[in-house]
Amino acid sequence: MSEASATVPDVEAEIRIHGRANHSPLKALTLVLPIGYSIAFFLAPLVFLIILGFWTVENFRVVPAFSLANYVAIANNMLSGSKYGLAILQSAYVSVTTAALVVALCYPFVLAIVYLVPGRLQRLVLLLAIAPFWTSYILRVFAWQILLAKRGVFNTAMQALGWDGFQQALLNTQAATRIGLIHYEAPVIIVILYITIAHIDPTLVEAARELGASRWQTFRRVILPLSKVGIILALSFAAIISFGDVLSGTLLGGGAGPSLIGAVPLFSTMIMNDYASSTNLPQTSVLAMIMVLILVAILLVGLKAADRAQKQMT
Repeated sequence: MSEASATVPDVEAEIRIHGRANHSPLKALTLVLPIGYSIAFFLAPLVFLIILGFWTVENFRVVPAFSLANYVAIANNMLSGSKYGLAILQSAYVSVTTAALVVALCYPFVLAIVYLVPGRLQRLVLLLAIAPFWTSYILRVFAWQILLAKRGVFNTAMQALGWDGFQQALLNTQAATRIGLIHYEAPVIIVILYITIAHIDPTLVEAARELGASRWQTFRRVILPLSKVGIILALSFAAIISFGDVLSGTLLGGGAGPSLIGAVPLFSTMIMNDYASSTNLPQTSVLAMIMVLILVAILLVGLKAADRAQKQMT
């Protein structure tokens, strides 16, 4: 019997030992903590939100009952009255355009980090790029209010330089909403794209260049296709955050701004307004569930598209 054959029983015994160790109480304890956290802070509130949507309001008090009245009321106000449907379209328009803009701005920046910055400095540059994410989001929104106000820093600087024609009333517009969202999302988008582009095999880029491909051809035929998964995930993440965000739309966009479908509030802003001004909490919970379902749908579409792109690469 060879030496390699003699070690087979030892390997099998080792596997059996480790297999029994995996059933130890310590393993169960390590699973209880994350599962318990998810149930307590995600699943339980979500289930309560669903149940609350079927309750009713009588004499300004929430009454536990099973009723579809809230769903019927929202369906009747989709295109008239409160116009929830138009608010959803408005949020979709803002989220899609913002996602496209933030990825278009961050992608060249990440390309510069990966292919122009020396390897020893890349982590430092990446750290500086994501540093704004560590500051409070609401403080950044207030800072943009100062910058974009009618007599804010931007317009004052244009006036001081004698460039009055460049002054813009940006505050309380959808452009201001997008500026706030792009500033908020950019650090995470940069990380997503960096992880994707930095893991592209450099020998493929070198091979394309040695075969006579120009820089543009190398980018279009090698780098861009191999970074498609990261682009899709970045677009999905940006669209989800933009659709559900309420701070930039309220504090910078004024809750509503002129757009292709008119000055209609964002859906997130409408939910907050209904919560603040209405006593019908169950109906507001139905609106929140619609928001959750839309965000989940965006996530599933993004994951499906990313999986399809991954399979095309292999």
